[in-house]
Amino acid sequence: MASIFMTDIPNSVNHPSLSKELAKILHSPPFNRLTADERMNFHVYLHRKRGNRARGHKGTGILTLPTATVAQYFLSTYGSPLRPTLPFDYLGGHRRMAFRLSNRDPEPGIVPMILQTPYAGDEAQEQEKEEKEEKLADLVQASSVQLGWRCRDDAVSIEWSSSTDFPHEEAGDHAERLGGINLEFVEDTRELWISLPGSFISSVPDNGLLSGILSLMEPTLHIGLRWNRVQRLDFEREQDNRPAIVFDLYRPPNFERRQAPLAMFNSFQDDRPIRTPLTSFPGSHGRVVPYASLVLRVECASTHDFQTFRRMANVASFPSPTYIYTEPVRRHLFSQSSLCQFDAWVAQLDWPIAFQLVAIRDNLYADPIELLELRGRLTIMEQEYGVAKTSEILRLFRARLATLSWDGEDERGATTVPECLSKAAKDVTELHMSLRDQTRNPGYFNCYHVTVTPTRIVPDGPYPDQSNRVLRRYAQYTDCFLRVAFADEDFLSFRWDWGVQGEDFVRLRVGGSLKNGLVIAGRKYQFLLFSQSALKEHAVWFCRPFTESNGQLVTADTIRESLGDFKHLECQPARMAARMSQAFTATEPSVTLEIEEIFPAADIERNGSNFTDGIGDISPDMAAEIARSLQSRIGGKKRFFVAPSAYQFRMGGYKGVLAVDYKLRDMEIKLRKSQSKFTSPGTHEIEIAQAFHKPKPVYLNRNLIMILETLGVPANAFIKLQDEAVDDINMATLSLRDCASFLLDMHGCGTSFRLSSVFFSLSKLGIGLRDEQPTHVLDDKFINRAIEFAANHILRVIKHKARIPVKGSYTLVGVADIHGYLKPDEVFGEHRGMKSDEDKYTHADLLSAKVCIKERDKKTIWIEGKVLVTRSPQAHPGDAQFVYAIGAPPPDSPFTQERNPRPNSIVFSTNGLRSVPSMLAGGDLDGDEFNIICNPALWPPSCDPPAAYPPAVIKTLDRPCNVNDIAEWVAEYINSDILASGMISQDLLIRADQSHGNGLMAREPGCLKLAELASAAVDFAKSGTPVDRKNLPTPLFHRSYKPDWAIGEMGPGRSGQKTYMSKTAIGKLFRRIDLSNADRLADLQARKEHNPHRAIPRKGKARRDMDELSRELERLTVTGIRRADSEDSISFAVRNRLRRYVDVDSPIQPETANVAAEQFDAYVTELRCICSSNTLSNKPLTEEEVLVGTIATKTSQPRKRQNLMAQLRTQSDELVKRIKAELAGERSGSNDDDDRQSRGSAARNGSSELELEEWLLRSWVAWHVSIPKGAGDDARFGAKTFGIIALGSIFECLRELDERDRLAGGI
Repeated sequence: MASIFMTDIPNSVNHPSLSKELAKILHSPPFNRLTADERMNFHVYLHRKRGNRARGHKGTGILTLPTATVAQYFLSTYGSPLRPTLPFDYLGGHRRMAFRLSNRDPEPGIVPMILQTPYAGDEAQEQEKEEKEEKLADLVQASSVQLGWRCRDDAVSIEWSSSTDFPHEEAGDHAERLGGINLEFVEDTRELWISLPGSFISSVPDNGLLSGILSLMEPTLHIGLRWNRVQRLDFEREQDNRPAIVFDLYRPPNFERRQAPLAMFNSFQDDRPIRTPLTSFPGSHGRVVPYASLVLRVECASTHDFQTFRRMANVASFPSPTYIYTEPVRRHLFSQSSLCQFDAWVAQLDWPIAFQLVAIRDNLYADPIELLELRGRLTIMEQEYGVAKTSEILRLFRARLATLSWDGEDERGATTVPECLSKAAKDVTELHMSLRDQTRNPGYFNCYHVTVTPTRIVPDGPYPDQSNRVLRRYAQYTDCFLRVAFADEDFLSFRWDWGVQGEDFVRLRVGGSLKNGLVIAGRKYQFLLFSQSALKEHAVWFCRPFTESNGQLVTADTIRESLGDFKHLECQPARMAARMSQAFTATEPSVTLEIEEIFPAADIERNGSNFTDGIGDISPDMAAEIARSLQSRIGGKKRFFVAPSAYQFRMGGYKGVLAVDYKLRDMEIKLRKSQSKFTSPGTHEIEIAQAFHKPKPVYLNRNLIMILETLGVPANAFIKLQDEAVDDINMATLSLRDCASFLLDMHGCGTSFRLSSVFFSLSKLGIGLRDEQPTHVLDDKFINRAIEFAANHILRVIKHKARIPVKGSYTLVGVADIHGYLKPDEVFGEHRGMKSDEDKYTHADLLSAKVCIKERDKKTIWIEGKVLVTRSPQAHPGDAQFVYAIGAPPPDSPFTQERNPRPNSIVFSTNGLRSVPSMLAGGDLDGDEFNIICNPALWPPSCDPPAAYPPAVIKTLDRPCNVNDIAEWVAEYINSDILASGMISQDLLIRADQSHGNGLMAREPGCLKLAELASAAVDFAKSGTPVDRKNLPTPLFHRSYKPDWAIGEMGPGRSGQKTYMSKTAIGKLFRRIDLSNADRLADLQARKEHNPHRAIPRKGKARRDMDELSRELERLTVTGIRRADSEDSISFAVRNRLRRYVDVDSPIQPETANVAAEQFDAYVTELRCICSSNTLSNKPLTEEEVLVGTIATKTSQPRKRQNLMAQLRTQSDELVKRIKAELAGERSGSNDDDDRQSRGSAARNGSSELELEEWLLRSWVAWHVSIPKGAGDDARFGAKTFGIIALGSIFECLRELDERDRLAGGI
């Protein structure tokens, strides 16, 4: 490796053109014979001119070549004055370029990149980039920058102006020269930055050099907007020779302060400015920016500047501009008086109503004056309907205003704010209120949400969310609690560009909100605590003071004090907060124990290792009682076809897992010391976080693939599995049964709508897709698109996450062998012949386990022999280990005495020197799930020793901590998470990829260091000790070079980012997946020109009223439309099944038809809200997306989409359960938890025959209501999914009826 110093490079020669000419030389004889690769790789770097606005190069550069031999040969040819002429010689004048050996060693990041990656040959792409940068190089000067509000009449109301807070014009020409307003296009980041003068410049007299130096050191304020945030671009006609540009944005811009570093005059220091994100600028900007930030108006300094911007906007592919001839107005919509008047009004209203009004304003759907004009109507509504119904009307009103803002009309044709309110009032029926009622389900509640962004506080909800111990304790006061998330303006997790002081901003914005509280609708909310899962989403709980019915005042402080005794942790804020967070874990209540039924048990510890860390025991009777309790919820979805062998639980200060122990009797449980985190007073109610009742599939991931490849598993093993998965996906799109088993069940799509069950039932009736050649063809475009969405969702996660299913392998919860039967020295001692390399395998000789798999209607599987066990997230090469599964327990073992031999769990030995779970990415037995890989193709020849990191240093204060210490820790956690998820995890994979050439991969020292730092970052949640950025190893390659698989869904984040073709298995897998169809769906979703939520076309047609619907239903019998030739295939196939139980010839009663229509309307209304609130783009989700439970829009942060998908599925699942409960007749009646279960049992003994038939009839009518509404080009949004819910209800009822007849001897 050698570097050549280049001088006298002409200014007209840029990087791509120089690289192109050097490639012609180096890839031709004799140079191409000096290396193994005829197209040798090399690197060209041109020394850029210094300064923030400097462009071009200095005329010098470095050429790095792969070997010293190549360098010597190059210099012998081109290093002398008599060298051959190059095409760009003399372009800079009379001097030619000169080459000589550099006196510096090549940069460390360049050396491995040249040696281990092929020549990319992307000069044409680089040339295009350079040319684009040149076209965007000019500055546009402006005289003023303004923030405004787009009014209903399309006028722009100016609410803030830079000329008010920063009157730089008064400084005359000097201010224009040194501190004027400039617009700059940045191609690298695809952003437009507007710089405003600092407050100091205009007061400095023009005294030459001193003034210039001070101006360089003075901070400047900047407004930044991403190109893809520009929704609309208007060009105003010239006024006083100063034309204006109006930007309508999807999201608010970024605001920051920049300052040159003190060492900027040192040529060896980085001269990039220090960038600090801001919530707002000084002055009145802070009052206006939370509201008037989606319209940005810039007055150009001259016509020339305007023409310059217009040209560059076209190069940057901004939206096509509209030329307008209206002047801006100043309506003072967000003046101090307007905001104060609005705030004073809502502060007097009941919280549910006040929250919705604030949510409308703060989501930028209406201005305060518009809302104040509705005071009279809202007062009447509250008097007529009450608080609950009025607040629900306002929630639907907000959803309508959102679509009104997007399209100029809402989804049903309303064009004004009052019309939207009137239509929302009609939507809120008694049935709709019943669907929203969560009082009968103690496991869920309607949660109020708030998102704190850099500039705004955005309320949302309430939406169904799983409850926790604290919220159930104060079930009558849940409106006093807020779930508060912290995110950027796109509602994604914070991510910072290089050089941005993001950590300080998080401490200020997040820490400040936590310490000072939030004022929402005149109510002061204080930081309470968080759950561990919510904190991973950067979300916490806030609450406001309230008084219970007994007169007791409840505050955030009193709630924390009531959780338990934390004296032993009072100086450790991180650990104390982690323990307190147990009470906020999302759980379901099950049973309450008497204190006499709880017994202590000792942990099994040896050699500093705890073999029972986090696990306790539960009697079979108690386990059965918990299962019964969980399955008896009204509208609940839990059905345990195999009794759970373990539960993840919370109870007071205890947490972890309870595994069934046949030795315990009655209602007994045993809890170990490792499960006790603090002492908690009060009830001994067991709260269930998860029931382990069935095995989960195993999926590969990039980390695991990289580790297995490091250990010697060939890439072809992974490629074969991926190819099989892709083949299965393609086949599943051709068959309903295959789609149900592979696309839906295996990958979790459509679970909210029980879509796989519906598809299986249809398949049993002979209904299938056209390629199946079924008895009845299902030719439905909606179903076909939904299957396409599911297939593309799975392909996307396979491509970008390598989430490849491993058939015949299982993911199981880990439990301990409390009997001590599994002895480490008897397992491999009898199976030595199974080892591939005995010498390298001695560390695994002590590992053994018992694995039992039991699924519904399937034979029990006892896994026997060697298997590979691992646990996510993998980082270290030793995070995968071999164990020996003993198979069916021998007759003399204690396992044979178990009535239910712990199915669907992996039982680890409690003998040996170290517990197996601790060897697998630091796991334990408090709910960790382990991957059992039974496919020998994925087994490496041997495993590396597991990692053994020292315990994390726990941050300890010299005083008792308070809530502010916890608040500071939360801010540091978010900073640490940004570092861990954004840098450490990805850098580890990239570094291993770049170490492929030397064979080390994940064993490379820097990778091992990153694995240790990743472990420390995970431990930060309990230790409070953050990872220091200074400990990150220096990258192997230059940071601009990444493997092709690392670019993400959105492509290269920066135009300057370069990729190389990865030679690892991850790269090969990545390139084998074609996502062109998925990208097409995502792009279609992103640029929809119409609102899919509209009921009918907005022009020329009116919505059918109830009378027309009733007339239409008069043509229906129980079997459907009287004309058989018009009957759809599903109705035709189900007809005979229905005829057995209901009268197929009698007309439908009008009241039944009307109820079905009301159910449909209520369902659609709520579905619209769900689709609007869970989108990543500026358009609502499609009905296909919500059915499948996916989001097609591409994103740079897949974790955010995963969180939104989980929220989408929770909300749609609750809605589906409520509709099904309506169809089954469960809405009215007592609050008896046994209601649902008693219905089924009563049906079996014949006492509820009429109820089942009525259930079937209601479901059938609902199905037929959906048919005309979902047909044709005027199909109603929601009709298709409503029909699928009805079908699911039909099939569930038929199963109940069949079971009743079977027990009665009928079949």
